[in-house]
Amino acid sequence: SLNQTLAALGRGYFSRWPNVKTMAASTQMRWRHRYWHLVKNEGFVKNPANIDIVQALADIGWTAALTGEPGSGLDFLYMHRQMIHHVDMMLSNANDPNWGKVEGWSNIPAMPDDPDWPEPQISNIDNPTAWPENIRDTIEAIAGARSAEALTTNMGYATTLRDPAFLTRPDITLDKYGELIEITVHNWMHMRFAASPPADFEDESTANDWLGAPFSSHVNKYFWKLHGWIDDCIGLWEIENEKQADFSSAWRAPEEAPPWDDLLPTPAAEMAIRKSKAPLFGPLQPFAASPSAIKSAQQVIESHKK
Repeated sequence: SLNQTLAALGRGYFSRWPNVKTMAASTQMRWRHRYWHLVKNEGFVKNPANIDIVQALADIGWTAALTGEPGSGLDFLYMHRQMIHHVDMMLSNANDPNWGKVEGWSNIPAMPDDPDWPEPQISNIDNPTAWPENIRDTIEAIAGARSAEALTTNMGYATTLRDPAFLTRPDITLDKYGELIEITVHNWMHMRFAASPPADFEDESTANDWLGAPFSSHVNKYFWKLHGWIDDCIGLWEIENEKQADFSSAWRAPEEAPPWDDLLPTPAAEMAIRKSKAPLFGPLQPFAASPSAIKSAQQVIESHKK
């Protein structure tokens, strides 16, 4: 069937051309994706323990609207569209007519055991105490994202976000639209489809493709399916509003993205201690927005359902 063919194409992005996965796993792309999400994370930016790394990043251009602030939605849609274009170019260079570009899900998989895109199996997902203490919150977050309530709520949000009547509301600018997608369905999908956390969150080998953190998520084949779905939303917004998406005011993040150990004159031993004490500073960086931004986004979407 056509759906099976599309699913096979999606599975093939990285299995057919390991060089694409190798590119995604590069030091430059890992740190650039991490910093992009870090400097937009209110919990990270406003944590006093991070004042020197936040300043060091700002000094080389890494400062932007926080997630949920005006402009953040355009930034989100633009940056991930650029990532997709980057991979599309690599696929195009492979010169195989059957493997031309990133294809998003036409519909987000609804069943946990979807035959093509299942939720990865995690042992003891319902028993976080079986896991090391420092990642129990992560296991609980994944379990929460997979709950029946989260599935029903977010699949409902996904439907609303593609409803022509919602897309043409005067308050749903492209910026607001991107903000709503990022804070709700995007963040949910990253956790729902995350596998067991890696032993080393800063492993730069292609084996580290954990979907739950920006350092590794884009190495995962699921990333391109969920972000392809999001990129297709831009096209739907354009059609319904009869205008072209304008990203001229979106933030252009710096190309420079050195590992943060190179940014700070902090001894490695002290850095390790600080990372262990301040999770937001450390490698485990969930996709997150402030509680107020989450509540606001949910209210906008739910107001339409009423």
